Amino acid sequence: MQQDFRIEINGDADRAVIHVTGEVDLNTRDLLGAAAKQSFDVAKTVVVDLAQVTFMDSAGLSTLIRARNEAERLGRELQIRSATGSVARVLEVTGLSHWLTASER
Repeated sequence: MQQDFRIEINGDADRAVIHVTGEVDLNTRDLLGAAAKQSFDVAKTVVVDLAQVTFMDSAGLSTLIRARNEAERLGRELQIRSATGSVARVLEVTGLSHWLTASER
């Protein structure tokens, strides 16, 4: 049974946290991308919390890469935190765990 996908954004002008729940794939990537764009419009630092992400495919990885590039273009910072299990493994194997800034806060 597929877990429901949810995004919740909290924060202020300095730091926004995007809490993602469920699977990040071709069907949900645009929602994550829109949340990142919305957050970049408001906050200097955007943190994507992946603690509740159960699956991420190449579409999800591509979304994180595009978000990082957009953050750089806008003079913002994108951080990821709390990736676990297969999501952490995918980030590690692809080298993205070192390219994307990690955050523990």
